[in-house]
Amino acid sequence: MKYLFGAAALIAILAVIGYSLWMPLPDTPARDAVGTAKMLERDDRTLGYHVTGKGPPVLLLASAGREASDFNELALALGLAGYRTIAFDAHGIGSTTLPAGPFTLFDMADDVHAIVDAETESGEKVTVIGHAFGNRLARAFASRHDNHMQSVILIASGGARPIPPKADTALRAVFDPRRTVAQRTADIDYAFFADGNEIPDYWLVGWHRHTAILQGKAKGTDSYDQWGAGGTTPMLVLQAAEDTIAPPEDAGIPLAAQYPDRVELVMIAGAGHALLPEQPDAIARAILDFMEKQNDS
Repeated sequence: MKYLFGAAALIAILAVIGYSLWMPLPDTPARDAVGTAKMLERDDRTLGYHVTGKGPPVLLLASAGREASDFNELALALGLAGYRTIAFDAHGIGSTTLPAGPFTLFDMADDVHAIVDAETESGEKVTVIGHAFGNRLARAFASRHDNHMQSVILIASGGARPIPPKADTALRAVFDPRRTVAQRTADIDYAFFADGNEIPDYWLVGWHRHTAILQGKAKGTDSYDQWGAGGTTPMLVLQAAEDTIAPPEDAGIPLAAQYPDRVELVMIAGAGHALLPEQPDAIARAILDFMEKQNDS
């Protein structure tokens, strides 16, 4: 009997050691998105999204390879304030299927527009909120469908300048399934979180590789000049003070300087590129204040 107990103890020890070295694969789902799950068929693709609340529509577009559930806290805050959120699960995530062939940033924007058309009344304006890669998609969407826009809100507004090399290396490593728990945690910490901020467990997973690959290729298909302006409607830029991927001097500051008449820049202290899990209250306040001003104008 003692040998059985010894074997069981050894297995338990090995399991603990194994988990300390290897975590679930990066594209393990993070968490469920809030709201009612819906699907739309378009061409050869299924588009999945989540709807929360009632009121003026707000479209939510997540970061590279990330799930719509990253917006859970913001979606609930917007719902309480009287808005209806439409959170898109990017291609290859949830119910949304990957396209069969090459896909551009504007192809993605057109898929998103199909969802907006299905969820809004004729002539109804929409506010689009894009985080990180979603900021590129938000601006492409707004550029192509300017007449559908109420306003544009960017959370981490990279795209105009290359990602600094060290941050780019960490970002790519996050999606590598060969990384150990310690390595991936360090990668996520450097690329996405400000010093001292805790990484939520749902940010240690939910990194969808095939989605990120598709989005990475799409970034190179349409030049910044085609989508960087994000249309002509008012824009709010939330810039993390400690963003290593889209530093203030490369992202929010020059964007606000380029369009001073319609871009409002808000610096978010104590945040990196992740922003949403780091400073949810500050982000919700800034967004609601901005949207209230647009509704009053």
